[in-house]
Amino acid sequence: MQLGDCQLDLERGLLLRDGATVPLRSKAFSLLSYLARNDGKVVTKSDLISAVWGNIAVTEDSLTQAVRDIRKALDDGDQAILKAVPKRGYVLSPPCRKPSPASQPVVAVVPFEDGRALDGTSDPVSSTFAEDVADRLARFHTLTILNRETALAAFRQAQGSGPPVAVRPDYFVRGSVIRSGDQLKISAKLVDARAGTLLWGESYTAAGPDLFVVQDEIAYRVVNRLVSNLEAAALRRTAGKPTQDLAAYELVTRAIVRFRGYRPDDNIEALNLFKAAISRDPDYGLAHAYVALVELTIAGFGAAPDQVVASCIERASLALTLAPDEPRCHRIMAHARLAARDHEAAEHHMRRALDINPYDADTMFQMGHVLSMRGRHRDGLELMDRAIAVNPLHAEWYHCDRGIALYAAHDYGAAATALQRLPYGPRRWSLLAAALARGGDVAGAQECAKQIRKSDPDFSPVSHLRSGYEFEKPEDTEHLVEGFEIVAAMAE
Repeated sequence: MQLGDCQLDLERGLLLRDGATVPLRSKAFSLLSYLARNDGKVVTKSDLISAVWGNIAVTEDSLTQAVRDIRKALDDGDQAILKAVPKRGYVLSPPCRKPSPASQPVVAVVPFEDGRALDGTSDPVSSTFAEDVADRLARFHTLTILNRETALAAFRQAQGSGPPVAVRPDYFVRGSVIRSGDQLKISAKLVDARAGTLLWGESYTAAGPDLFVVQDEIAYRVVNRLVSNLEAAALRRTAGKPTQDLAAYELVTRAIVRFRGYRPDDNIEALNLFKAAISRDPDYGLAHAYVALVELTIAGFGAAPDQVVASCIERASLALTLAPDEPRCHRIMAHARLAARDHEAAEHHMRRALDINPYDADTMFQMGHVLSMRGRHRDGLELMDRAIAVNPLHAEWYHCDRGIALYAAHDYGAAATALQRLPYGPRRWSLLAAALARGGDVAGAQECAKQIRKSDPDFSPVSHLRSGYEFEKPEDTEHLVEGFEIVAAMAE
């Protein structure tokens, strides 16, 4: 919880300011923690004394002193954070509860070892690679990355060979580097700092005359795999907590997971979670952006009614006002602009997202989708393939966007292969039927048309293909529609 310029981390039992521990006596911290768990509620003095001091007989003077200690620690001289309610008790009411670094996973990237050396890091690549990884991870706003000195001190303390540090990381990133001529082998590991368990590990080998290009390519892959595993680990830690007790940050994290699902109620549940996050923090820009994206998804993206698209653009604009440097807000605005057929603005916002975080595979892939929608299919596919190489364990929606781009590029066989990997429904069957028909698979195309009629007799594949995909050039839309019309002609 953000308390003025301090962050209260209940899980780790710390009050922090700029990453450093703010000293607070035990009873005062217990009082602050109890009030935080009752955030926004007035708690009576008797309840506070009972909760903090238990069966020990104390007067209200002890409570008053603890309150003074808390206000001093928070620099809350005007009592804007910890308020006294006359004749009732106290209430913790922070003026701003924006997601803080204290609510995010704290990551320490430790200098990578020289795989050839028994001690030290004689090869400069070993130390510079770790710094490169840390710099790239810092571009992801979902993580808090410790600087090199703090990360190393925290690692030494965890190994029992150094003094205690103020900030305790949740995860360590370790690894080794072996260079032999123009060949480079890098091993990376993600370790749970609390349990000391290995969460993920992978090795990468590449060769080439330009060592920096090789190192850069491996760094892309390492960073994306790390972020994917860090998000999964954070979700496992919060999964057991009841939804009503989660902070806005955790609500958004869980909502994103639901949004990536394909069950019938996933989108509605995700929308409810995003809105719950906004109710906790009306200034949470990313939550506003995702509300726009989910509503656009439910309405069918390019097929969404004009009023829905306008509403999504308005909310995405609010998100960008609140979080102008959050790349996902720009990505979502790009999707809203695509739905409005404002292709130039869509490309602008997607490029802005890529400028802010060029190491994110999802942004790279979606930039490829925007280029494909603008008629630059091969350029788009090149970016998509690069994103897949960087993040091979990608989400399923990659197959949909790539299938559309392959179809537009007249590579019907590859398009059908990509689309066959998706969970099916009338929209997916319409695309697949067009690709199979163009590729000469008559039986497969007819089976898709049969499945559409069986699952939703009122669904119009031609209407969907004509309005649901935001191609800038009319000939690309007609090319898609004509693919399904071949299927209809076969039936006759």
